[in-house]
Amino acid sequence: MYEIAVAFSVLAYAGVVVTYLCSRYFSVFHPFSLYVPFHGLVFVLRPVLSLFLDYSYVYRAYQFTPTEGDRTVALLAATLGFLSFAFFTFRPGSGAVEMRFVDDHLVNDERNRLARYFVWALVICSPVAIWSLAGLYGSVAGIIENQRDMILDRSTGITINGKGNGYFFEAQLMLVPLTAVIAWVFRFSLLSLLPAALFVLFRAATGGRGPFIAAMFALGLFYLYQARRKYPTLRVAMVLAVVGLLFTAIGQDRGYALRAAMGAETDSRINFEQELPFLGGMDFSNMEYMEYVVWVVPQRSQNYTYFSETLQLLTEPIPRALWPGKPIGSPIKMFSMFDYGFPIGATWSLPGVGWMGLGWPGVVFLCGLWGYGLGVIYRRFVESDQSTFAVAAYMCFMPIMVVAYRDGLIITVFRQGIFYMFPLLVWIAIARFFNVPLARDLRIAMARLRRRDKLQGGQAGALAASPEAASADPLRGLPPAVRRRRLALGNARAARSPE
Repeated sequence: MYEIAVAFSVLAYAGVVVTYLCSRYFSVFHPFSLYVPFHGLVFVLRPVLSLFLDYSYVYRAYQFTPTEGDRTVALLAATLGFLSFAFFTFRPGSGAVEMRFVDDHLVNDERNRLARYFVWALVICSPVAIWSLAGLYGSVAGIIENQRDMILDRSTGITINGKGNGYFFEAQLMLVPLTAVIAWVFRFSLLSLLPAALFVLFRAATGGRGPFIAAMFALGLFYLYQARRKYPTLRVAMVLAVVGLLFTAIGQDRGYALRAAMGAETDSRINFEQELPFLGGMDFSNMEYMEYVVWVVPQRSQNYTYFSETLQLLTEPIPRALWPGKPIGSPIKMFSMFDYGFPIGATWSLPGVGWMGLGWPGVVFLCGLWGYGLGVIYRRFVESDQSTFAVAAYMCFMPIMVVAYRDGLIITVFRQGIFYMFPLLVWIAIARFFNVPLARDLRIAMARLRRRDKLQGGQAGALAASPEAASADPLRGLPPAVRRRRLALGNARAARSPE
């Protein structure tokens, strides 16, 4: 039975992907383009490989043994989630729109004007972000005392801050938009790429991979947008291959090799995943996590979450230092996944969270909602004037999905979004403070001028047809050059005055 489910998942995936690749909607900027490789890797390729390789590492670690029926249901639920995401993301009014690039000299001039003001945003935001990254690197490398006392709550599997402020420790995420935008506004010169290279180096040396993968993805999106390309070039594909190798290498030793090369750590490190089969590590084990969800919900939990985890959005913004009794995780819990095993480090994915929420209907609802919502965001960007701020916001928002699809939780979008968007908000505030003219403002002024020209053209025709009206012309009898100057001055004053 499980083999039939694997065959069905492969055929369904192939059918949807081929249809998408042959459609006019295919581009790297579409949110579905990121969900395709994620689902294909963990819910299509790995189940196929599981027929031949021993993927029992997670079963032993989490202390559970799924039946063949559990594995079949988990795989079919993941496939249903993929189909739901694809169906709703291409609905009319959502993501069923072809990517287009706005090539407007006003927008290009706008980006050139705003580039110098982004340097101010860099000066304001980067000191805290660099300090945050330096603290993390120093604690991991043993250079400084760990200022972050992370405590594992064994009832929920959630680590919380025992001291310090979580906003400060996560402030390093601001370096993702800062490094990507600085490279974009300065046309990807070698000097503008240096901050991104340093961030990737030091963030990878800490052993964490999500932020530097997001930074590389954002850089790729900005580069392809500037080149007006819907698909990765050979150069970008080579960079992606290098990123993939770096991701695997960092996962194996958690950044030890980089730290050792930088002279920050000399002690040996045991690689616990050394003997695992291909793609057998926990980073690619969303299929096993999904099987654990089906194994628990509702067979053992006797209940669903009914998406109560979204209530964490109400408590998450408040630092624990200001609220010592702050609930761990969601303020309302129907059950705990740790009551039935020890799923430490599990990421439930979109279909997994949907199954916990309401079973089969929950998978359709949650995956469809994400697909439709992201499709709407994509459509609004494509159909907008694609101003400098709009492009920066969209290209910095999409990398959040690198982790969000894998986690399946809306709280992930919030946690990363506040740091990814904050430097852009500072940039916008600075531009408004200095009254930097935007392309939108110039278009409005030009439209007013055109209306004035048409109106004055009609008045000139009336003056030529009526001698009485011509005698009332205040510019009559003046030299042509003087008339043109006075008309231009009047038009300029009219453009500055409100309608």
